[in-house]
Order: sequence, then C-alpha cells, then structure tokens
Amino acid sequence: MAGGAAMREAWARWVAFTGREMDARPLALVRILACVAILADLLQVGRLGLVSTLFRPAAAGGLSAVQDDAGVLVALSPAWGGPIAYGITLVGLGLAAVGVWTRPALVIGLLAYAQLGHLYPPGDRAIDRILRTVLLVLVASGAHRRYAVTGPRVDRAPAWPADTVRLLLVIVYLSAGLAKLQQQPGWLSLVGTPVLYRVMTDPLAAHVDPVSATSWFPLLRLLGWGTIALELSAPLLFTRFAPLWAIAGVSMHLGIALTMDLGMFSWGMLALYPILFAPLLERRSGP
Repeated sequence: MAGGAAMREAWARWVAFTGREMDARPLALVRILACVAILADLLQVGRLGLVSTLFRPAAAGGLSAVQDDAGVLVALSPAWGGPIAYGITLVGLGLAAVGVWTRPALVIGLLAYAQLGHLYPPGDRAIDRILRTVLLVLVASGAHRRYAVTGPRVDRAPAWPADTVRLLLVIVYLSAGLAKLQQQPGWLSLVGTPVLYRVMTDPLAAHVDPVSATSWFPLLRLLGWGTIALELSAPLLFTRFAPLWAIAGVSMHLGIALTMDLGMFSWGMLALYPILFAPLLERRSGP
C-alpha cells in the first residue's frame, strides 16, 4: 500500500510538472528566429549559386551521391529533387516564420530541410540538426499561437517544450566542454600557446590576424578558461540562474560570430535563447 501511494504521488507530481504553463511569447520567438536563421543560411547558398552544385547528383553536374531510398524527392526526380527540396524548405519555413498555416508549413519545411541534409551530408552540420530538433518540438507546442498571421492567439502555452529545449542546450554545451577537455587539455594550461589563439586564427574559419593576436595571449587564456567554465556550468540552465548564464552565452556567441566564419552557428544557437530569458519576461509581465 505504501509503495502504491508513493507511486501515485510521484505520478501526480510528474503530471503537475508536465502540465505547467508559461508565457507563449518565448516559444513563438524561438520559432521565428530559428526559421529566420535557417532561411538566411539557405538564401546565402542560393546567392552563391550553389543549390544545383550541392543538391544535384554528379550526372546532373552536382556533388550529391545519394543512392538510397531516404532521398524521397530524389527518387521522384533524380535530377531536380534537391532543388525542389530547397524550394519547399524556403516556402515552408518562410510561412512558419510569419505564422501562416504554421504547423503544417513547419512540418513540410522540416521534412524538406532534412532531405537537403541527406543529399549533401558534409553541409548538414550540428546546428542544422539542433534547429530541426527544436522546431519539431515546437510543432507540438503553442509556438504557432503567438506572433502569427493566422489562427487564434493564446497568451499561455505548455511549458514542457521549453523544458525540452533547455535540456537539449544543456546536453550541447556540457558535451562541448567535456570534449574540449578530453581532446585538447591545453584549454586549461597556464603556459604555451592558448588553444583559443589557434581556434581564432585558423586560416579556414577565422578572421583574426595571427601576428596581432600574439599580444593577446593573457586575454585569450582567460577567455578560454571562461569558455570551459561556461560550458561545464550549463546545468545552471535548470535553475533560476539561467538568465545570468544566458547573458554570458550571448557574449560568447557574439564573439564567435565576430571572429569566425561558422555559418549560422552563433545565430542559430542564439535563436534558442528566448527560452533562457523567459523567466525575466514572466516577471516583467506579472502583476
């Protein structure tokens, strides 16, 4: 009997936790910002004239070598399936961003977006997969009911999608910090060349002049320690200190965007930060 009562109490607590509500605006902002980040990235691909190159097969003059059944649109049109998926992604995520037929548009856009990743795997980066995961979670949230052209507006929405996004961010940042320490212990070194110097002067991805940056060693060492500390402290996102942690996270991603060319990485990650600042919005809107 005691065991049954404990089980019922635990279940009641779980139902109460997952049934919590929150301000719908942070969820809607993540929907909009994540879609905009993806659209800007894909439009850059189009501006550079790379759509046919990346998403068409070698027989049609492209680089895609997909031969399996997962390339559904390619199976329907081997030569043009990739560009068609590109167009569907732009339309679907564009409609989702402005809030027109939001959930169907989001689902269709994400399916086409996943096809692009399948067609050209080297271009399907971690940030692409993170944003696809988050937007799929938002399909089942109330994110389509705020800042949308169509559909009834709501002020409150289930909080569990925000909890899921927060958990994903903790996994991403914590795993990044642990991977840094495992693969390059020099991040914490007091001597030698700071790892952050090598990162920020990488000729393939960075904009910092390697000669000028040699005078920044003390600062770069401190920033490297701060990066590790920030990533390893990501579990704070489960606490009331999440907004303070997020301020440091914004600074880190803006620094990355200014010094490195990593595509939409920084902007895609920052698109998820309205979830972290949600407590501040709740307090500001409260009685």
